[in-house]
Amino acid sequence: MDYRLEKKKYPVCETVIDSSSEQSVDLDISLPDYCPDIERILKCRICPRISSRSISGDRLDVDGTSEIKLYYLDSKKQAIRVCAHTTPFSCSFVLKGDNTDAYPCVSVKTEYLNCRALTPRRIDVHGAFTVTSKVYRKGDNEYCCNIEGDDVQQKTITKSVSSLCGIGQQQFSVSEVLDIGQGRETPQSILRSELSFKKGRCRAVSDKLMLEGECILRILYITDIDSGAQDTMTFNVPVSQVIDVQGLTESSQNFVDVSIMNYTADLRSEYDESSTLIALDARLCATVMSYDEMDISLITDAYSTRYELEKKESTLSLSRLLSLIDESTSVSQELSITENGITRVYDFWADNAVCVCSYENCIFTVKGKIACAVLAADSEGVPFYAERSLEFTCNPQLPQAQGEIISDIRVEPTLSFRITGSNTIEADADIHLYGTVLEKEAVRVVSEAVGSDEEKADRDKTTAITLYYAEQGESLWGIARRYSTSVDAIIGENELEGDTIDRRRMILIPM
Repeated sequence: MDYRLEKKKYPVCETVIDSSSEQSVDLDISLPDYCPDIERILKCRICPRISSRSISGDRLDVDGTSEIKLYYLDSKKQAIRVCAHTTPFSCSFVLKGDNTDAYPCVSVKTEYLNCRALTPRRIDVHGAFTVTSKVYRKGDNEYCCNIEGDDVQQKTITKSVSSLCGIGQQQFSVSEVLDIGQGRETPQSILRSELSFKKGRCRAVSDKLMLEGECILRILYITDIDSGAQDTMTFNVPVSQVIDVQGLTESSQNFVDVSIMNYTADLRSEYDESSTLIALDARLCATVMSYDEMDISLITDAYSTRYELEKKESTLSLSRLLSLIDESTSVSQELSITENGITRVYDFWADNAVCVCSYENCIFTVKGKIACAVLAADSEGVPFYAERSLEFTCNPQLPQAQGEIISDIRVEPTLSFRITGSNTIEADADIHLYGTVLEKEAVRVVSEAVGSDEEKADRDKTTAITLYYAEQGESLWGIARRYSTSVDAIIGENELEGDTIDRRRMILIPM
């Protein structure tokens, strides 16, 4: 006896690949002629950036550049100088399956960097950075929702899942000429720059997401080449971008991730020595994943009232978007910087920020650490560099969950400071947390059902009603299955409520 199984599908986000490739950095760099000799190295940083990433067939190709920046004191003026050296890199990732309409998300992270001066004009650099690739595509999760047949009894459960409406991705450029303005010293050289993106309002309109936000550029620049005098400036550049996301609705939950692939911030002083203009050119990538919540009915058990039913079970993996995290917290802590005194802080920034998440006793906890970088002058006015850590803990509110919690949370800190003592500063961090929290659950379901050609041998056809003494807590499903009848028939004959026997009693079982 063959039964027809009714099956349905709902769209999900599939991860094609989640892999990393370590890129080594081994360089012997000579200072350009215009750079003064090295007296002492303050800090050497590596800044990897993505130029392009493309999928071709079964391969993802990533190209980029790694910029080595050396901060040092010159041997004559004891001023902070910078020397930059850029090298290209490329790597590839092998993909599996159909990669049509696949969306790559690529990030870079510095692992370590060691630097030493061989001579006053040569440095030896060894380090590594990691290129991480995650490729997503829209797939289907298939499940059995019904077994056709009047003799088939089915036990079902209803589960809430997140259906992927669509994925959209858009690269776009931000180009702006920025003016430091009147009343400030003319920039002669940029020592350090950092660019971040702050997401604003996002609005869904007919398969499109209207993204608003701003690029925040902060620069530390030299105002006098001879003395090394410095100043800082922050620019806010408004951004508005339309992203196509087929299937997006106004009621969808939308996760929006905007990454900065690469950027340059250059002076316009090569054309005019008195120019106060900064040229910003940035390449950004916005990725949108749109979800709708839906309920699905799954068959967890089945039997036939007439035939021996052979069924096969499988494990169905379900996921539900529990929460879109988008909130801020703050932390303040006094940091001991040096034993030689502090007279001035040139710059204070977050060099790196990481976090780990846990879910215990219905409490979601995010613990993180911010690597704070300090460029300052000691009591004798000699510049120095130091690194300190700032830790934080917060507890974003989540709906109640029963399955496994999978989180992907990003940390974006903004730092400020004030000198509180001869050797200490008070660090204040405004921390923006954003990302997704998923609830994952594995459910055993019926995937196939076949009935034998012979009727059940243990079905009693000589009586219409059987008396049964049921114990408290017994399952009606188990009783009905044992006597090859239906749960509804037992409930109707005995005027019962619920799925279990509420007390020890006699019940009538219709045969």
